[in-house]
Amino acid sequence: MQVITYSSHPFLPWYVAGWVTFCAVAAAIVFWDREVLRRGWRAYWSYLTVPWKLAAFVPAFLFVSFGGRFTDDETWDVVTGGGMSLLTFFTAPACVAIVYQVFAGRRSARYLIVAVALLLFSSSWFYDGYLLLRDGRYTSRWWSNLMLSPVIYLAAGILWNLEARGRVLPSLGFTRPDWPARSADSGFLPVLIGAIPLVLIAAFFLLAFVRWTGGAGF
Repeated sequence: MQVITYSSHPFLPWYVAGWVTFCAVAAAIVFWDREVLRRGWRAYWSYLTVPWKLAAFVPAFLFVSFGGRFTDDETWDVVTGGGMSLLTFFTAPACVAIVYQVFAGRRSARYLIVAVALLLFSSSWFYDGYLLLRDGRYTSRWWSNLMLSPVIYLAAGILWNLEARGRVLPSLGFTRPDWPARSADSGFLPVLIGAIPLVLIAAFFLLAFVRWTGGAGF
């Protein structure tokens, strides 16, 4: 039987207890409002499955799922990569939309707890928890991941909310009162223009802060 340890940092058990509790509170908020949220789920699913979003997501998912084989990062495997990629695709658009809606007065302030839980669980705590179960100890990379991954998560959340409402410049879907309904404008050029800097942000973090080894993990 594997013994779970938290390495040499005495605060880590408190940190784990804190993020588990925080996620439980967020889940309780969602459960409390489940009937209201359920009515918007079908529209949100339709919003995510716009063809260009799926076409961009699939290669990104494959890269993030299997790219760890080409790095020196022993924590980057199919579960951490694929799991975080799926969580990002399914939750990041809602996370940034919730934050906007709270500050626009269209959603209760308690939903900031939900947004923060979506952000941190998807980009950090899922990773931490899985590695704790896999390795029996808390990963030493937890802090660097916590500092880097949320940035990529937020960039992805903005990316999946891009849409065209003009000829050149993009707009953000969550600013519409009827979000997450699909936009009536299916233009792609504004989306492409808006996507370029967001993709470059993600690429910068992956290239600047990851050591690529060329396949030593095979």
